Amino acid sequence: MFGDMLSDIELTILSLVSESPRYGAEIEQVIERRGLREWLTVGSASIYYILSRLEQQELLTSSHPADSDGMGKVDYQITDAGRGVAQTAVADLLSRPSTLGEGFALGLANLGILKPAQVYQMLTQRRDSLTHELQSAEALLARRDGAESQSEGTRAMYLHSIAMMRAELAWLAGYIDDWRERHPALAER
Repeated sequence: MFGDMLSDIELTILSLVSESPRYGAEIEQVIERRGLREWLTVGSASIYYILSRLEQQELLTSSHPADSDGMGKVDYQITDAGRGVAQTAVADLLSRPSTLGEGFALGLANLGILKPAQVYQMLTQRRDSLTHELQSAEALLARRDGAESQSEGTRAMYLHSIAMMRAELAWLAGYIDDWRERHPALAER
């Protein structure tokens, strides 16, 4: 149950610290190097706030290394409880499909509130935005493939996202065509 309460960035930080003890600045660098910033919205100050909160929840511990220059470097390590929570959260995320009625699917279920021209405009806007996102993700993956800092998990995340975007674009193309056929007034546009 506690794993469900972790935000994406909290889970990411726990996972990164589970790989090896890390400083806050190092966590930020790894997030950047692995291309996780494309999926996570977090600033430097937020990382330190989250580290502190995870430590208060006893999911992380911290220490000041003996070789520290006194400049406040703090080394974070994952606790057994933190590892368990992170493992449970990741296992849940990997095994549980998205539920019907989330996000875009909920918008589709309620598209009757819009006029046909508005639906067409929103769907074509989504298609265009998704095309741009797909191109960006493919370019990022190509740049990161083979990089030392690319983890199997990060690569899998990119590959999955790219496959899902391609599938959605294929669905959108067919649905937009169908929508135009069912609403002939759109053909005049």
